[in-house]
Amino acid sequence: MKSAPRYTLAFVLVVAGVIPAFPLSLNPEAIPFQVSRSFGLMLIRGEVNGNPATLILDTGSNHTIISSRFVDVLTPARGTVSTEKGSGYSGTGVFTRASLKVGPLVWRNHRILAMDLKEISKSLGQNVDGLLGMDFLNEFEIVVVDLRQHKLILK
Repeated sequence: MKSAPRYTLAFVLVVAGVIPAFPLSLNPEAIPFQVSRSFGLMLIRGEVNGNPATLILDTGSNHTIISSRFVDVLTPARGTVSTEKGSGYSGTGVFTRASLKVGPLVWRNHRILAMDLKEISKSLGQNVDGLLGMDFLNEFEIVVVDLRQHKLILK
């Protein structure tokens, strides 16, 4: 019977060490989105490092990309990444860390790619501050895009 408090302490320490980037919830989070006027892209209002941002939900991107105006990064010759492969947006950026807030969910201090997004904003005819990639979506067990209700459901 004396060992019960030790097991309880061990259980608390194990649980405390497995705190995910997002709070665990049995209820899914429904985040509203808009469909862009051109190209039909899903636009989500969020925050990057505490600043309001318009983000594209982009399942074709491996990495979350944000506008370099949200972070203080020097773009060194080494450490830059080119996204010229694939059929989507191409450009050069640098990996850094940022915090994103989407609905009630906060993704703190995560590795993201910072790039100049002026050209993509120009081509879409509206301001775009970033793309939520698969690294963001992989944080969730269930991802549902409800096109009729215009909601991204994350659990």
